[in-house]
Amino acid sequence: MISLGQLGKTAGIIIGAAAGIAGVGAVAALRRPLPRTSGTLPLPGLQAPVKVIRDRWGVPHIYAAGNDDLFMAQGYVHAQDRLWQMEFQRRAASGQLAEVFGAVALDSDRFVRVLGFRRVAEREVDTLDEETRRLVEAYVRGVNAFIEQHAGNLPIEFTVLRLRPRPWTVADVLVWGRMMALQLSRNWREELVRARLIATLGAERAATLMPHYPDDHPIIVPPGIQYTPTMGQSAMERADATSRFFPDGGGQGSNSWAVAAHRAIGGGPLLASDPHLAITMPSLWYENHLSGGDFHVTGASIPGTPGVVIGHNEHIAWGVTNSGNDVQDLYVEKFDPTDPTGLRYEYQGQWEIAELVREEIVVRGQREVVIEEVRITRHGPIINALTPDHGQSGTNGEASRAEQPLAIRWTALQPTRLLRSVFRLNRARDWESFRDALADWTVPPQNFTYADVEGNIGYALGGDIPLRARGDGSLPAPGWTGEYEWSGIIPHADLPHVLNPSEGFVITANNRIVGDSYPYPFPAEWLNGYRAERIRQLIEQTPRHDAESFARIHADIRSLPGLELAALAGRLPADEPLAQQARDALATWNGELSADSIGGTIYSRLRERLLSTIYADAAATFDAVVGLGAFATLPARDMAHRAFPRLLRRLIERDDHFFGQRTTDDILAAAWNATLAELRAELGDDVATWRYGRIHTLTIRHPLGSLPALATIFNRGPFPTGGDLDTVNMGYLPREFAGPPFYIAPSYRQICDTSDWDRSQSIQPTGQSGHPGSRHYGDFVQPWLNVQYHPMSWSRSRVEEVAAARMTLQPVEEKAADVAIPARSAL
Repeated sequence: MISLGQLGKTAGIIIGAAAGIAGVGAVAALRRPLPRTSGTLPLPGLQAPVKVIRDRWGVPHIYAAGNDDLFMAQGYVHAQDRLWQMEFQRRAASGQLAEVFGAVALDSDRFVRVLGFRRVAEREVDTLDEETRRLVEAYVRGVNAFIEQHAGNLPIEFTVLRLRPRPWTVADVLVWGRMMALQLSRNWREELVRARLIATLGAERAATLMPHYPDDHPIIVPPGIQYTPTMGQSAMERADATSRFFPDGGGQGSNSWAVAAHRAIGGGPLLASDPHLAITMPSLWYENHLSGGDFHVTGASIPGTPGVVIGHNEHIAWGVTNSGNDVQDLYVEKFDPTDPTGLRYEYQGQWEIAELVREEIVVRGQREVVIEEVRITRHGPIINALTPDHGQSGTNGEASRAEQPLAIRWTALQPTRLLRSVFRLNRARDWESFRDALADWTVPPQNFTYADVEGNIGYALGGDIPLRARGDGSLPAPGWTGEYEWSGIIPHADLPHVLNPSEGFVITANNRIVGDSYPYPFPAEWLNGYRAERIRQLIEQTPRHDAESFARIHADIRSLPGLELAALAGRLPADEPLAQQARDALATWNGELSADSIGGTIYSRLRERLLSTIYADAAATFDAVVGLGAFATLPARDMAHRAFPRLLRRLIERDDHFFGQRTTDDILAAAWNATLAELRAELGDDVATWRYGRIHTLTIRHPLGSLPALATIFNRGPFPTGGDLDTVNMGYLPREFAGPPFYIAPSYRQICDTSDWDRSQSIQPTGQSGHPGSRHYGDFVQPWLNVQYHPMSWSRSRVEEVAAARMTLQPVEEKAADVAIPARSAL
């Protein structure tokens, strides 16, 4: 998250915050921008009145006559509740945060500008089909109408930052998908970690420490490349700069599953979903119910984009998890050292000229704009344009050639059809139209679970998965030979899918998708299968399911690897009373990783120490800090966590040859002694007080909450929590990190009942409103922590029963748009 202590020095934010809040009084400053949610409001451009009914949980149910009016109203309502979040997200994805936050955001902006998210989004505008463009333009009109009507009464963040939002465009809507893809596609970093391990340990030894690698398959290093332990250093530093504002995605995962009608009490299939993302204030997700024209859909949307991403319509329900497919490749380019322009590079024995783009970055507090010169080869942008000391790059400076130039090819750097897919998905009626909608889902690749009112359940992968002429994309490849090009994508009709499997359920939890018999090469960075296995156990333990049993699965915090490791407790040394007490607590632990657990505390630390002990031979890579100052990260840790199941199995089997010169008992003893020393220093000498919730807490942070004077206004927490990255109810809080802490957990939960949509339910971590003065700013926090839900009211009669505020958006003549809307809220 952002450090406002630094921002206050660079952009005068502390002074702005004091003036903005003290000038009108804290309470008044927080309540004044609350949106009006009842009565009649003018909305120029509507063709007919639109009803917006907000229920007691702050969820809007929008009823319109036609499609254009429906999405114009959605844009207006999104802006009412989440305008600051929308502004922050479009700036982050466009590389324009430094305009607001000053030099502290410059590296983040540079990295995003090099990748060119905004450039791609602007190209994509011209590729939109007629309907998609029309609906997005309607959404944008709704956002801009709210901004125009409330220019003098914007959310408190705009006051603090002395900022006015510019009008929204179609490109602003399209650009956010790239930032989501960035957080969910991390293979290029994995390529660099593999290259560094090979350079440090050699290919054979490195293979033993890599996840999901068959023991009898060697790593084939592409010929012609010299890997180095610092390969891609500046690129990784620049990428990490984005984590100042958005956590880098380490440990992210998701769950989704569905059971067939014969396994459900209500007589129709049930579907559950809970995507795991960084928990922030406000939540990424905004729940809404849209009814108008040929749309009738409800679920989770993302402020700043139209439609529903996860949810159900009249006919089908769907959930989403990240697939982990490898859709990023790094190419080492050979530039001509004699070329004064620095743009000439080799390809298949010929010289080609790279495209040069000059990105102008406005930095608050600086008179001069910063110029970022981006070289783009046939493979993509050169991502290590900045030198390790972060001096400004140039096309003909020697500093920019200090490293091997790395170009990134990525499906997200081309125009997509993502919003067309969302609109089609929202209107899908059956399995066939659902699959047709996913044919337009390009990035990021996602697993989709499916259930419908006809009694069907299924699974399908959506996304563009590249086919490679040579290699599997696991390591940086030579760009000059032409041998490692992409030769196309897997046909969408041939992507993995299954309808009505014989076992009566489908499960996806970022685990492996297909076996070796799949006819296409299918490289991916899959997570382990612990969560999927635990979900399978819980589904099979209950003959017939309902919302309550699904909620118990969502809440489950049993650690399967924890039980495996606890079974090794007898091999741990206990030569003092404290060690004996700790070993006994681990040996008798039931695997429940609750906030009160003592055995869970010991397991979590022992797991960390085991990984650092096993990777001691590659400590320079395992512990390499990449990034700037407080915002640095340890990217190799993600790979180590994915390798943990394999390493744990070797410890269990006493495979002493696997770990080189050290026996498995030596490794266990070293890790155990380090664990005890850490816990004793941190929690004291009484093992009975070593509760997991003392070291595992969640603070839900707002971008402005790092400033002490504003923390109590914008942040919520800390809360003692349970779970970790391998429990169904994920709670991933890494203890060892180089930058600020982050917390990955279920960012939205839903349970959809196809037999009666009014029995469906959902929750997200914070609240519907992004206004700290609203009672819906944090009213979901405690229910979410307790794995409780609110109803996803569907029928109009049920919506009316739970209505808390009714608003009519009324068509007016364009000249009425000059009338400002006073703030008034019943919420």
